[in-house]
Amino acid sequence: MAKQALGKGLGALIKKQTGSGVPASTVSPDESKRVRDVPLDQVVPSPLQPRTTFIESPLDDLMESIRQHGIIQPLIVRPVDGKLELIAGERRWRASQKLGLATVPVIEREASDRDVLEMALIENLQREDLNPMEEAAGYVRLAREFTMKQEEIAARVGKSRASVANAMRLLDLHSDVQLLVAQARLSVGHAKAILSIKDRDAQLLASDQVIRRQLTVRATEKLAQTFQNDLATPAADGTKKPAAATPARETDAHIRAIENRLRDLFATHVAITHSPKKGRIELEYYGNDDLQRILELLGADEV
Repeated sequence: MAKQALGKGLGALIKKQTGSGVPASTVSPDESKRVRDVPLDQVVPSPLQPRTTFIESPLDDLMESIRQHGIIQPLIVRPVDGKLELIAGERRWRASQKLGLATVPVIEREASDRDVLEMALIENLQREDLNPMEEAAGYVRLAREFTMKQEEIAARVGKSRASVANAMRLLDLHSDVQLLVAQARLSVGHAKAILSIKDRDAQLLASDQVIRRQLTVRATEKLAQTFQNDLATPAADGTKKPAAATPARETDAHIRAIENRLRDLFATHVAITHSPKKGRIELEYYGNDDLQRILELLGADEV
């Protein structure tokens, strides 16, 4: 499949029409006559920009293209307080800054705050480098601030309703778990498995085990089921067990310490699965010789 042309903007992404009948970020023939170069420092980012991080690698690719071909599509801006505030084209603006360009081509357009926010949200949601939590937050903002239903959001961003719904559910995770997903330390598949744990503190404890033990998604599903079963089991006095005690944070720290001691003893990866009712210790070995070495340390080499 051929790559999208550089600079192809929101016109290909947003089907909603503005009052002039022109898609929000498409440059009309009349507007193309009004392109002008302005000092780069006169252009400022919009405070309505919902994007919180910009991945460097795609930005480097854009910089190289600008070096060779210049900025093909002008930035769309609106006049605000003596400056030109970006409506569309923040990546081009950032790339221009890094390249040290003195001027950039712009087209001025009138747009309300609501128009700017909606355009920015939908443009960002179309980008492949958006992290899952930014994507989820974008969908929720469209739903809350623009009263869009999941079906409408899905149609506007070109995704299925199920994918939109699943993304939005990620915001039900503990805030620290959300950060792990945003940092790509926890995959969306792992996060979906952890969502089956209803207690947020327990979600955090489970996430910690998933990362430390490098569990697969399937193994994470089993771990989550163990956590949820423990939460559903009443304590001895008939009350619901608090998440912090199932397993307790102190117990979890103790298990980590045991793992470290065993790792030093056996010189291999050790993982302990612990719950109040049962547990499992796993030792990894790498080939027959390594297995024999571990068996000798266990005193089981003659078994």
